[in-house]
Amino acid sequence: MLCCILPKKEGRFFHTLIFISGVFIPSMVIDPNDMFNVTLAFIWLLLLMLLCFKGSVISKLSVTAVIYPLIIALNFLISELSLSIWLAGGKTFVLDMSVSLADGFIHILFWYMIYRTFVSKVRQASRLYSQNTWLLLGIICLASLVSITVCIYYTPEETYKIWPCAVACMVTNIGSLYLAGYFVNAIQHETEQSSLKLQRVYYEELERNQAEIRRFRHDMNHHLMIIRDLFDQGDKDAAHAYFRELESQIAPQNRCFCKNSVLNAVLNSKYNKAKDCSIDCFFRIDLPEFTTIDQVSLCSIFANTLDNAIEASLKIPEPEKRKLSLKARIAENGFFSYEIKNAKINAVTIEKGKYISDKKNKSEHGLGLTSLQRTVEKYNGTISISYDETSFTVVILIGYAL
Repeated sequence: MLCCILPKKEGRFFHTLIFISGVFIPSMVIDPNDMFNVTLAFIWLLLLMLLCFKGSVISKLSVTAVIYPLIIALNFLISELSLSIWLAGGKTFVLDMSVSLADGFIHILFWYMIYRTFVSKVRQASRLYSQNTWLLLGIICLASLVSITVCIYYTPEETYKIWPCAVACMVTNIGSLYLAGYFVNAIQHETEQSSLKLQRVYYEELERNQAEIRRFRHDMNHHLMIIRDLFDQGDKDAAHAYFRELESQIAPQNRCFCKNSVLNAVLNSKYNKAKDCSIDCFFRIDLPEFTTIDQVSLCSIFANTLDNAIEASLKIPEPEKRKLSLKARIAENGFFSYEIKNAKINAVTIEKGKYISDKKNKSEHGLGLTSLQRTVEKYNGTISISYDETSFTVVILIGYAL
């Protein structure tokens, strides 16, 4: 179940440690006022998550908050029920063996059912969840973690009084697993919508190129007749001048910025838009066809920053001062580096750590950088924003991009 939520680290040592822990932690006996085993189970599970699994510290803490109350509450309830049955049945050896076998069977059945129910819902959590999503899930489960721990630490003499608390903790955290699945579905839906938008940009770019080709073919006979007439008249200079002008008009507008076809279409769309707005552009992009950053996220980084850069440049009244520079590559160590810098004259407004648009309908704008930060967080990357009176720069670094 743990390996479905977060990817485990490679190596026989980590695999062995996960297997041993997966046997002993869920089978740990939890008795009333059992501070030692309750604390040991928490520390053991927490260290296991920190040492043997990939992901951010927040994601590991959140997984601990989800799974730990389930383990403790289940073990406490089974221990209490087993003891009650054994005492009521006369403390016989046969009853003792039967209770022990039932104990193991219930544990296996419970975790098997948890696994079968939630494996498809949470398997993509480590890839799709942002830091804020993990934090929200952890906070939701923190209440049940604290309550079940405190209840067992200070169990009253009538131990059955805290049974409802144990059941409530289990229900809460099972509900949290359902919530985790809901988060995954919501993020996938948002990703699919973004993917559809990118595909639309891609096909619009293809259609524009096809239209250019059709127009070129339609006019070609006319142009060739004019050039032939000029040569027939002996006016070679005019023929050459007409050909050079024609060549400049039919120069290919679709450039190859990178090997990723969808990203290349997005870049061409933004580049042509910037050129149409008299913005001096410099693109230097060295990216492979495939990266560990999913296509939607990668295109989102480029599209959002380019839209903001073009928008800021258009506020400069003098076209000769409009400049935009974009550099992106993946280094040999697998780090994705991205830098975009544009000229500007507008003031930058920051409220509560967020960059605010200077448009009239602020509620509908200024979301580009927020979306960008969420995308970078998803891959545990860093984003640095700097600016002065005449320029605005965004730098992004993401590890393990290859």
